[in-house]
Amino acid sequence: MLKIGDITYDHRSPGDAKSAVYKAMGAAAPKDNTPQRAVLGATAAVAAGGAALFELPDVRKVYDDFLAQATQFATTTAADRTWCRQNWDRRTAHELDTAQPRQATTLDGLRAQGSVVIARGTNPVQARQILTHRTFGGHPLDVNITAPPTADDADAQTGRGIKDTVAGRIEEWSLGQQTGFSIDGFMLIAEADVTLVTLPRSDGATQGGEAGVCGFAAAGLRRVAILSEGRASGDPPEKRELERITVAIGRDNPGVVTLLKAAALQQRGVVL
Repeated sequence: MLKIGDITYDHRSPGDAKSAVYKAMGAAAPKDNTPQRAVLGATAAVAAGGAALFELPDVRKVYDDFLAQATQFATTTAADRTWCRQNWDRRTAHELDTAQPRQATTLDGLRAQGSVVIARGTNPVQARQILTHRTFGGHPLDVNITAPPTADDADAQTGRGIKDTVAGRIEEWSLGQQTGFSIDGFMLIAEADVTLVTLPRSDGATQGGEAGVCGFAAAGLRRVAILSEGRASGDPPEKRELERITVAIGRDNPGVVTLLKAAALQQRGVVL
């Protein structure tokens, strides 16, 4: 729930909660049709839909932190793009690019190979992390990971973008090359042990659609390299990061509620 003035908004009135937040912020409220306004509105809607009673300072703190995150992302993106261009292993990329279309197209065939060639488009920041740690998601390598995510967790990631699981964070790659995800970033190509990959559920899904496969973000890759640099969208990195944050807020309401509770403690000394 979200209390603004004398009025409390709940899950039945997210639109009214957003409007109340915009009005209460006055001139400090972001303008209509901007990514900043979308982030603020999404945060307010989560607050209104929660069981705890939040207030405007909590929403503003989380919103301001998201803005700072986007600003930092823009700065980091420029440096990491340069790093990626300077650490482009074209030989490995060519070898994997040649191998990918030759690999099996059935589940049994892929398992029999022992390893699979997979691809993923991502931004320069994560691309550098993946290349540095040589892991599915760019997290530091965890050598204790010896199995893939469950099929249900993989379905939640490929279908709804839910990355956090009880067993750890997961990342989606593809048996093909989805170039749209490399816009303003890079297309990576990698070789992974098939025992660490959650494959699609049917032979047909190994080729159709995104042909998505999942692995834990800290699970190791045998090899990984930049395959290509994505086209430029013309949008500043900060705008794209704010758009990503808006989508993430909608997918991970519990995570945002946790941030709001932390803000309530910090801003108002209230434990929710």
